[in-house]
Amino acid sequence: MKKSVYLFSFLAISLLIGCDNNDETTNNNQSINNITITTDQNSLNQRLDYTNSGVISIENNNPTGKLANTSATTTLPLVQIAEINPPVDKNGRTLQASHITVNGNYAYVSYIMRGDIYSGAIDVIDVSDPYKPKLVTSALIADTDITSLTYSNGSLIIGAAKDVDTDPLLVNPAIVINMELNSGLLTDKYKINYLESRVTTDVAANASSYFAVTGDNGSLFKLNTSTKAITGKVAEEDLRSVALSSDKVITLSGTKGVNVYNQSTLALQKNFSTSTDVSGAKRTMEIDGTKLLVSEGYNGLGVYDINTGSKLQTINIAIAGEDNVTNAVSINEGYAFVANGAAGLNVYQSGNQLSLLGTLGISGSSNYVKSSGNYIYVASGKGGLKIIKMEKPNTTFANCSQYGIYNQGKDLILNSNEIKSYAGSTAINSTIVNSGAVLTHCGSISIQNGLTLNSGSTFNMTGSLAQGKYQLSNPTELIINNNALLQIEGSVVIWGDLRLNSDAKINFIGNNSSITIYGKVIKNSNVTITGNYTDTENKLYLNFPLKEKIS
Repeated sequence: MKKSVYLFSFLAISLLIGCDNNDETTNNNQSINNITITTDQNSLNQRLDYTNSGVISIENNNPTGKLANTSATTTLPLVQIAEINPPVDKNGRTLQASHITVNGNYAYVSYIMRGDIYSGAIDVIDVSDPYKPKLVTSALIADTDITSLTYSNGSLIIGAAKDVDTDPLLVNPAIVINMELNSGLLTDKYKINYLESRVTTDVAANASSYFAVTGDNGSLFKLNTSTKAITGKVAEEDLRSVALSSDKVITLSGTKGVNVYNQSTLALQKNFSTSTDVSGAKRTMEIDGTKLLVSEGYNGLGVYDINTGSKLQTINIAIAGEDNVTNAVSINEGYAFVANGAAGLNVYQSGNQLSLLGTLGISGSSNYVKSSGNYIYVASGKGGLKIIKMEKPNTTFANCSQYGIYNQGKDLILNSNEIKSYAGSTAINSTIVNSGAVLTHCGSISIQNGLTLNSGSTFNMTGSLAQGKYQLSNPTELIINNNALLQIEGSVVIWGDLRLNSDAKINFIGNNSSITIYGKVIKNSNVTITGNYTDTENKLYLNFPLKEKIS
C-alpha cells in the first residue's frame, strides 16, 4: 500500500511497527515478531561518527541576512560530542531519523523510510558518560515506519504506520504500540492498538494514560496505561501533534488549529486558530508555562497563550526556501531550540518574548529537535542524529563571585602582562594569552578554535573547558609555550591536539580534576605536570613516563 502523507514537510512517510512471527535468534541479534534487535557492540560502534565533533558555535545573522563565518560570544557553550549514522534495513536501504524522546541517561530515536516503502527502526543511546555516548541497542522493524515515541512508566509508547498488505488485521496503517522496556532497553514484549487513518503522527503520556493522534480523517485517542485499552476518542481531522499540560490534552490540526481538552473526559475546553499548514507535514508543539509554542512550517514559529488563545509572538524564518520550514521546537532551561529544516537549528533565549541568539553551526538539515538535561538531540534525516552537549558549570565556586561576565567579543586576546578574570558560561572563537599575562575563568568556557598560552603566561581554569574540533586532517591545537602555565581545577576536554613546548607546565588543583584529549600530545623537553588528575584517554600517560610525573 502506498503512503500518502509527508513527514518533515518534504519526506514522504507513513508509520508502524510489525508483529509477524519469525523466530530466529543469534547471540547478539534477535529476530522476533519481525523485530530484529541488535546488541552487538562492535557493529553498533561502527555507526558512531566523530568527524564533526568538538566545540560548535551559535552563528549570528549579519545585516545581509546571511550567516557570519565566525561566532560572536554567547553565554551558551556547546560541544557536538558525536553523530549517530542512521541504520540500514535488511534490504540495504538507509533509514531517516524522525523523532526523539529522553528518559534519564537514555535517548530513544525513531526512524522511517522515505518514499512508498514502509521500514523503520529505534535506537537506544546511553549518554551517562558525558563525552562518550554509546549506542547500546538498535531494533529494525520490518514493514513499519516509526513516526514518534515517548517514555512512560517503564515502557516506550510508539506512534507508527504499518503496510496493511503485510498484516491481515490491519484495515488502516495507523497503529500505536506500548513496548515494555528491560532496564531501559528494547524488548519484543509489546501491545499494538489498531487505529483509524493512515498514520499515527504523535504520542504523549502521563502516569495513568497515553494519547495518540492520527492524521487525515483521524482522531485523538486515549488509552489506559495498565490495560492498554482505548478508553476515549475524539474525531478531529489532520492532526499533527499532541501535548499534555497538568489536566489538559492539547492537539494541533494543520487545518483547524489548536484544541484544548480535559485529560479525564476529553471534553473540549477551548480551541483557537493557527496558521494553515501544508497537507500532511509533521509539526510539533511545546508547552512553556502558560505559553504554547507551535511549529507552523513556512510560517515559522507561533507563540500562543494556552488560556486565551491569543497569539503572543510570531517568529518568521529569515531565509525563504522550499525546504526551510519550522518542523519542531523544544524548550530546556531558559532556551528554545527550533528546527527549521534546511535552514538549520535556531536558538532563542526564553522570557516574555523569545530572543534570537543565532543559528547553531552544525551541518545538514534540522528535522526534529529534543533538548533534555545537558543535551540537545537533532534529527537530520539521512544525516542521522547529532548529539550536542551544553557545557554548564556543575559547581559554584565561592572564590569566583567577584568576577564579571565575559563581554569582549568572539576572540579573547590578552596583551603582555595583562590580567583579566571572568565567571559564568562563555563561548568564544579563539584565545591567545600573551607573554606574562594572566587569564582566570571560573565556570564553563568553550573555545571553538585555537588556545595559545605564550611564554610566561598563565591560564587559571576553574570549572570546565572544552576546546577545539575533532579533525584528523587539520586538527586544532591547545599550545602551551615556554614557561607558560595551565592550571586546572575541574575538567578539560581537548578535541584536537595538545602541544607542549619546552618548559611548558600543567598543574592540576584538588583531587577531582580530569583531562580528556582526543587528538595527539606533542611534547618537547622539560615539560612539567603536577597534581592529582584523571587522564581519561591515557594520552598524557602514554607521553609521560611515570618518572617524569610530579604529584
